[in-house]
Amino acid sequence: NASFTSFLWLVSRDGVGVLTYRVLDCPDKAVLVQVDEKGLLSSGSLTGTASLEVNSQETFGVNQTIIVAVKVVPVSFLRLSTSPVLYTANKETLSALPLGTTLTFTVHFHDSSGDVFHAQNSLLTFATNRDDLVLVGKGPSNNTFIVRTVNVGLTLLAVWDTEQTGIADYVALPVRHVIHPEGAESLVVGDVICFHTPLVSQEGVSGTWSSSSGSILQVDAKTGTAVARDSGSVTVYYEIPGQLKTYREVVITSARRTTIMTHTGVKNTGGEVDSRVLVTTRETGTNLIGLCSSPQLEAISELHPESSISCQLQFSSDAVDFPAHDVFVIRTGFDPSTGFYSCSMNVQHLNDQQLKVLSTTRTGVVVKVGIQGSHFSGEQDSAELPINPGFYADQNEILLSDQHFSTDLTVYGALDILSHLEVTSSSPVIVINKKEVSDGFPSFVKFAVSISDPRLITQGAMSARISISSPLNDQSIIIPVTAIHVTDRSTAMQGRF
Repeated sequence: NASFTSFLWLVSRDGVGVLTYRVLDCPDKAVLVQVDEKGLLSSGSLTGTASLEVNSQETFGVNQTIIVAVKVVPVSFLRLSTSPVLYTANKETLSALPLGTTLTFTVHFHDSSGDVFHAQNSLLTFATNRDDLVLVGKGPSNNTFIVRTVNVGLTLLAVWDTEQTGIADYVALPVRHVIHPEGAESLVVGDVICFHTPLVSQEGVSGTWSSSSGSILQVDAKTGTAVARDSGSVTVYYEIPGQLKTYREVVITSARRTTIMTHTGVKNTGGEVDSRVLVTTRETGTNLIGLCSSPQLEAISELHPESSISCQLQFSSDAVDFPAHDVFVIRTGFDPSTGFYSCSMNVQHLNDQQLKVLSTTRTGVVVKVGIQGSHFSGEQDSAELPINPGFYADQNEILLSDQHFSTDLTVYGALDILSHLEVTSSSPVIVINKKEVSDGFPSFVKFAVSISDPRLITQGAMSARISISSPLNDQSIIIPVTAIHVTDRSTAMQGRF
């Protein structure tokens, strides 16, 4: 104990046995301490060591006695400790106090040998050099203070005993963000953020994440993955229930433009058209902010960030008399490996009229990207993708006779596909010869389809098939051919209809 202090003894037999307290005679006969019948021990101005006898008379006839040494010395120094204890996943000590946390500072008093006092009569006070970074108030007991961090920066906390000169302690209180990444302070609509913090519970379990406005910043509670849905100011919270709660303020601005980074052309693969453009809502860079863990990458797909953007299609030529959405199925997506949004186009099965128009019209498909759920007034970047729907034949069946034993078959399409066309006949009676190639627009290849020898069909009609395909895609066309024997031209004409 320190001088001029009081300390109430608490023993395990309180309320059970009859307790008596007695101060044994001091060696020098000086009165160092006094004790009353309730166990309240008081010290005076003198210092030294005394002995206190505590006796318990039990109801079952047994007396228990203990003798405790009581030391009365002056306070030499004080020390501060904090609670709760902050734990990190990597077991490293934090270099600063987390923003937004509330901590209890406890003052411990020590004598010259470092022993902690059980009682002292110090009158503590405190002060800080900055009152805008931390808020300090009295705690539930004389030797405690409550400190709440409210802004990032460095504060010096001074605690001293007003009754004793020189008994003081000074503690630096650095306050920093423990919610990362740093780049998350300034976001644009469409950003996907992987928040993280080193703080965990004593058992090593992560806390929960939340947002002050889910319509502005949607946050996955378990992983801290978030999507910026709308513009505005919002606060991200990380909480370990019963221990701490820290936060970070985030400002999300409207996107000034949507930018198409790369794109691929439209290709036909057996009636399926694949095309993709990569998009960001930032003027430069990707929409992925921070390094993402495996659980966070899985959470991104569950948040569906792609619902933030919209993809619009239209043909670049007015000569196409049907809308692009009649032909293309469009899907939006987000690729965590690149950090870009994507607009993927898939062509539906083209009917003959659509195939003919797209094969013979100089047109592409224009992709524009907008932002959903936000009053987007920025610039919409666009990209025109070339269309290669495959090839188109101007006839879907051929009728030949001994009077009209040759006809032309024209196939339209892109030059690279036309140059690799494979045209075959199922019968040696039907002969196919390349007649003309045009590399203008529309580009085409004209074939002469004929009967090798009209005398071969004098015995009756015969059927064959012409197969047209290209190794550059999976498209194939089968054109039936019928060859008949007629006596005159009028009969042949009737056979056509």
